[in-house]
Amino acid sequence: MKRRKFLGVLGVLPPILFSCGKDEFPDRPTIITGKVIDENNMPVVGLKFQFSGYYLKGLSPIPTFDATEETNKDGIYTISYIVTNGQTEFLPESNTNYDLMTKYNIYVWENNQYEQVGNPVGPIIYGETNTFNFQLRKR
Repeated sequence: MKRRKFLGVLGVLPPILFSCGKDEFPDRPTIITGKVIDENNMPVVGLKFQFSGYYLKGLSPIPTFDATEETNKDGIYTISYIVTNGQTEFLPESNTNYDLMTKYNIYVWENNQYEQVGNPVGPIIYGETNTFNFQLRKR
């Protein structure tokens, strides 16, 4: 009898698991915006950010989208994308101007102070405007 109940539960689980999905994601864009300054409170120009999506198939991530943006002359960036499924990551990226692996540390404004960034930055609230302000400091 216990085995039959267990197998019955297994028969119900897949429809429940797969019913979660597109209905949970808003049809309006997720906006990520903010400003990046250096240790002297000057705007950082040309720092690249990546907002990407993926879903897991087995143990492998399958990319669903990739949106990038660089900071402008005022150190401001804005990325907008309609997220329809899967999971997302938002990351500052190293580029020719800023090597975040060896030359710079990046901090995010949280709890009224700059705290060192973890990867990925978040959480992201889908369909809303998410603001992340950063400070870049030389090592």
